[in-house]
Amino acid sequence: MKWIHPSNRKLQRWLDDGEPQDVDEHVAGCVRCANRLEELATPLPELSQALSRSMQAPDDLVQRLGVRMTESMRTREDLRLLLELMGVPLATVRSLMMEDDT
Repeated sequence: MKWIHPSNRKLQRWLDDGEPQDVDEHVAGCVRCANRLEELATPLPELSQALSRSMQAPDDLVQRLGVRMTESMRTREDLRLLLELMGVPLATVRSLMMEDDT
């Protein structure tokens, strides 16, 4: 069966609507239309830039993570000191916690 190459408008409609059934057959056998469909499906540069900006990490991310890590380490150190003051070595606490996990 000889295929007539569809117009750009028809190719775009194929992308948008996913019709007709023979699209896959035609694209599988027609390099020209397959390439054109890829070009039409490529996101717009403005969209790519907008997505890139919206997915970008905040400027102060490293500082915020550093603060939380420091607080977490300080909390652990405070807990260790409290347990040792109460006469409970940290190794004992770890051992008890490991027994609960099994």
